[in-house]
Amino acid sequence: MKIIIMSHAVYVTSHCFSAPIPDDQGRSPILSVLSLSEDGSTLELVQSVNLPEGTLMPTAMTMDASKTKLLTIAGKNGVVIYNVDSNDQGKIAGDEPICNAVTPEPFPTPYGVMPIHVTLDATGENVYICNFLANSMSALTCDLASRRLSEPKVCPVPSKGIPEKVQKIGPSKAGQALGFPPGFPEDAAHPHSTAIDPSGKWLVMSDLGTNLMTVWSLPVGDKWATGRAHFALEAHTAHDSNRHGGCGPRLCVFHPHGKAVFVVNELDHTVSAYGFDPITGELNHVGASQMCISQEWMDSVPPCGHIYNAQCNYNCGVAITPDGKHLYATSRGHDTVAGFTIADDYSLSPTSQRYVPAGGRTPWSVACASDTLVLVTNQYADDAEARKGGGEGADPERVYGQGQDPGSVVVFKRDPATGEIIPTGAKWEAPHVMAALPA
Repeated sequence: MKIIIMSHAVYVTSHCFSAPIPDDQGRSPILSVLSLSEDGSTLELVQSVNLPEGTLMPTAMTMDASKTKLLTIAGKNGVVIYNVDSNDQGKIAGDEPICNAVTPEPFPTPYGVMPIHVTLDATGENVYICNFLANSMSALTCDLASRRLSEPKVCPVPSKGIPEKVQKIGPSKAGQALGFPPGFPEDAAHPHSTAIDPSGKWLVMSDLGTNLMTVWSLPVGDKWATGRAHFALEAHTAHDSNRHGGCGPRLCVFHPHGKAVFVVNELDHTVSAYGFDPITGELNHVGASQMCISQEWMDSVPPCGHIYNAQCNYNCGVAITPDGKHLYATSRGHDTVAGFTIADDYSLSPTSQRYVPAGGRTPWSVACASDTLVLVTNQYADDAEARKGGGEGADPERVYGQGQDPGSVVVFKRDPATGEIIPTGAKWEAPHVMAALPA
């Protein structure tokens, strides 16, 4: 008897340079299509295409409900929309991608406005973009058939200024080298992600700069143009030993039930749970925020001048399992995946495993391919030399990598009962992998 193992597509962005510095060897950032077997035992390359020239920080992707259109963040190109052939392993169709501008705001840096996150609503008719360096969000209508976006409606996000605690600490070497302003990223609003509740009535935004969680009613109205959210909630402050004032909400995701929002916090190494009222749009803290790494480890490592926030760790990715029972978050620096159990009241507690090695360095994203498979992307390789600063001859004080370390997508098998994850042995390598989107 022949056993057929089913597989499905996974879309991966890898940028061949260390964010946000362009590659100095003439290589292009890549969009790859991988085939993941249903049991997680194999992960193989199906197709590889160059992202448009000028693409920096391809940190996020999303697909429409029919799985025939793929939207990818693409730096100065705004958002790129590809046709997908669902009948041919999910490959990108041969016609050229369509690039769409996401904001008219000028921003005189090599990074432009730096679109960093894209959300497509369930109808496929509305797109929301976080413009990280332009301190704004954009709302655009979408014609998926032509792969065109409308002129953006821009929402300027107000800021209270640099926290007093942060003003007392000078910028890191990386912050100076990259031209970031004093106090970055708490110098201004830096919207980092949005999520739409299952009813389609509300849009939640996490702001890494202002330390706010804001809620907007949909469709966007007059409040969008003024920057006055329907509801705003201050995220928690950072631990005393942390150089930042706030926790730095980075990525937010809804629970499948729609009555809670979970956030991974970049600047204080935690994840937080918020109850959500689908009638009023209000958020409220649920339980205590949970550390993703060991505080003792954090306190034992000196500040890292070659990282823009001068800390040895900064959290990044977050994912909730389809059954709504567990949450996973990645920690860049500690290089682990932390696991948490979601209680009936949506509060979080660590799994018995707590955290596991990510299978590489600087894990950017985590995604659930099914109830039993979890994917983690790593920017750099997991080897002894790489951990000394990037490989043979590397300078541990460098601002960015040299593009020599292979990153990876690593497959983990999840125990739905306990939330524990273990590597299946399947891995795909490429330079500087950033994001993975299972289809």
